Amino acid sequence: MRRRFGALPIGVLAVALVASGCSETTNDADGGNQQTVVQTGSIATDPADSLGPAKAVDGATKGGTVKLLHAAEFEHLDPQKIYVSDALSMATQYARTLTGYKEDGTGALKLVGDLATNAGEDVNGDCKVWKYTLKDGLKFEDGTPITGADVAYGISRSFDPEWGVGPTYIQQWLTGAVEYNTTYKGPFLSAGAEVPGLKAEGNVITFTFPQAQCETPFAVAMPTTAPVPKAKDTKGDYDRKPVSSGPYMIKEHAYDQFIDFVRNPNWDPATDPIRNAYPDGIRVEFGIDAEAGANRVVADAADDQAAFIWANVPAAVLSKTNTPEVKERVEAGASQYVEYTWINTARVTDLKVRQALNYAVDRDAIIKVRGGVDQFGSTIISPTIAGYENFNAYDGGQSGNAEKAKELLGGKTIKLTYAFPNVPVRQQMAAKTKEVYAKAGIELVLTPLDPATYYDSVGTKGNQYDLIRGGWGADWPSASTVIPALLDGRTIRDKGNQNLAYFNDATINAEIDRIKGLKATESAAEWAKLDKKIMTEFAPLIPQYYIGNYEIHGSKIGGTFLSDSYGHMTLNTMFVKP
Repeated sequence: MRRRFGALPIGVLAVALVASGCSETTNDADGGNQQTVVQTGSIATDPADSLGPAKAVDGATKGGTVKLLHAAEFEHLDPQKIYVSDALSMATQYARTLTGYKEDGTGALKLVGDLATNAGEDVNGDCKVWKYTLKDGLKFEDGTPITGADVAYGISRSFDPEWGVGPTYIQQWLTGAVEYNTTYKGPFLSAGAEVPGLKAEGNVITFTFPQAQCETPFAVAMPTTAPVPKAKDTKGDYDRKPVSSGPYMIKEHAYDQFIDFVRNPNWDPATDPIRNAYPDGIRVEFGIDAEAGANRVVADAADDQAAFIWANVPAAVLSKTNTPEVKERVEAGASQYVEYTWINTARVTDLKVRQALNYAVDRDAIIKVRGGVDQFGSTIISPTIAGYENFNAYDGGQSGNAEKAKELLGGKTIKLTYAFPNVPVRQQMAAKTKEVYAKAGIELVLTPLDPATYYDSVGTKGNQYDLIRGGWGADWPSASTVIPALLDGRTIRDKGNQNLAYFNDATINAEIDRIKGLKATESAAEWAKLDKKIMTEFAPLIPQYYIGNYEIHGSKIGGTFLSDSYGHMTLNTMFVKP
C-alpha cells in the first residue's frame, strides 16, 4: 500500500483533540467485526516529550534477532524515495526525521520532535516560517555528527525529477508550485544552487513558505526530512544501503534475498523518544509469500519463534489462527487504507465504460479472496477521515450488477489491460476480477508486474495499463492528503505519479483549491461532497474495500502492536522474549 497515516486530528499544536468520525474496526478471522474506541492524538507542546530515551516496555529484554518474512524486496530504502507502507515501517529504524510519533497501540498518538528538539516553531504565528533545531549528540552510523546541512541535503535530493516517487508536500510548499522542480532540480542537476525557501545554519533548519502551511509539523515527519551525508551519497545505489541515523544499520543486503540490520553503535537512545531498539538485529527474508510466511509463523518452529509478517494472514491460513494459543499472536484492527482499481482515464476515455466497471465489480468476492478481514468500500475517502460520508454512486450490491454494466456498454464487448503486483494473493484477486468482469462482457488482459518496481511502473505517465490495482491512505487524517494527492490533474508528471487514473479536470482542480483554503473544521464536509461529485460525474477509479489488518508473529516476539501511523506491527517497541 501507498503511504497512510493513523487517525490523528489536524491542527497546529492541537492538544488531545479527537478525530471526529474516526473509529477503529477490529476484524475477526471469520470476517466479523466490532467497533472499538475512537482514535485520538496530539502534538506535543512540552519539549520534555521530545526527549529520550523512549518509555520502557513492560517485561521487555534486550537481545536476539527478529525476522520479517516478506514476499518481495522493498520498492525503495532511500528515504527520499519511500512512499509505500512496508518500507516506511522499516525506515523508522534507520532514517530518523525532524518529527515522529509516540504511540502505544491504544489509538492515541503524539507528534514529537525526533531529530528536532520539538515539533516545530511557527516563527511569526502565520504558518509561513517554521524553525527546527536539531538535538545535540546526533550521529550517523560512522560517528559523523548530523547537522542541519545533512537534513537540508536530504530534502534537496527529493527535488530530483528522475526520482519523483516520494511525498511532494515539502517541495511544493517551498516553491509554491505543483511543478516544484522546474528551476531547482536537486543537488545532482542543480549543483551549487540552494533549495528555495530552505536554510540550514548549524543545527537550525528554517522553512520559509510563500503561503501558510499550518500542517508542517506533520509533513516533516515523513522520510523527506531524513538526513543524508553528502559525502556518502551514492545516488542510485543509495537505495541498497542508505547511511543510518537510527538505531539500526544495514550490515549486508543481498537484493531480493535478504537484509541484515545490526545495531548502529552511534545511535544515542538519550536523543530518541520513540524507539526502544530492544533486538540486537533485524533480518528481512524476501521471496516468502504471505501464505508460506503465515504458515511458518503459525507453526512456530524454533527458527521462526521470533518471526513476523507484514501482510494479512491469507484466506487459506485463517482457520489455523483460531486456536487460543495462535490467536494471541495475531494483531488485528482497522487501517486507514482504501483499496482501489484505478481506471486510466487517458486510455479509458468513455465515461459509460468507467461507470460500467464500477457497477460490475464484485466486492464480496474480492474481500473473500483476501480472507474476509476488510470492509465493503465505495468511497474515495476512508471512514476514518473526518467528514466522511457513506455513499455508493454505482450500487450493484455486494456482488455487482453485470446486467447494468452491459446496459451501459450497449452490448459491446471491450478488452482492457489490468496491472497488478505479481504476488500470489494479487494473482488470485486478479483472476477473480477477470472472472467477474467477463460476466459483463469486459475481457481483462492480466498484466502481472514486478512488485519491487510496481509503483514506479504504473506511476510512469503514458504507461499501457487500462486498469491499475492500487491502495492509498491519508498521510495525516485529512482528506487534503487524499483527494488532492490522488486526483489533482496538475500533479501529473512524467514519473512518480500518485494520480494513477491520470485524471485531470479543471473544475475539480479549482474545487480542490477552494477547499484547501478553508479551515479544517469547514473543509471536512466539503471534501466528502467532492468525493461524491468525482465518483458520480467522472468515475476515475473503483473503490473496492476499506482495508483491515490481520498480521501474526511468533511466540517469542513481545511488545508489538499495529502501528496507527504506518499500519503494520511496529518495530519501535518489539522485543525477543528469552
